[in-house]
Amino acid sequence: MDIKETKYLILNTMEKKELCLEDLIKKIEEQKKAIEDKDETLVLKIIGEKNKIIETFHNFEDELNSLQDLLSPGDIKDLAQKGKSLKISLEKLLETIVSMEEECENRISLNMQEVEKKIFKLQEGKKIGKGYGRFLKNRPLFSRKV
Repeated sequence: MDIKETKYLILNTMEKKELCLEDLIKKIEEQKKAIEDKDETLVLKIIGEKNKIIETFHNFEDELNSLQDLLSPGDIKDLAQKGKSLKISLEKLLETIVSMEEECENRISLNMQEVEKKIFKLQEGKKIGKGYGRFLKNRPLFSRKV
């Protein structure tokens, strides 16, 4: 494989990584909507799909690293100049993904706090119910005098 072909493959792989990150952003948007709708099964399904996209991204990363090993330091500098806009785009996409994931995490945390409050109230209700004793629980529903 010659140097021009290797450079082309590297740039092509970086574009594929960019598309992967864009797909990941779309999945995160779906995840945010599912969290708002409190649809846990959909959230879990989307997380599985996100994991597949991330795995694909890592495969592209490994491919990119193996292709870079074929280039000399001078070729890498030349390639860095050509791929500068792609690098900036990838960095912006990664920043967007991190902020979106943090937002999703915060929303899930708020939902968990609501669930914890409900559980606490239910536990309090059980304690109050025990305070009335067994007398009310063991009483027959119909009078035996009839």
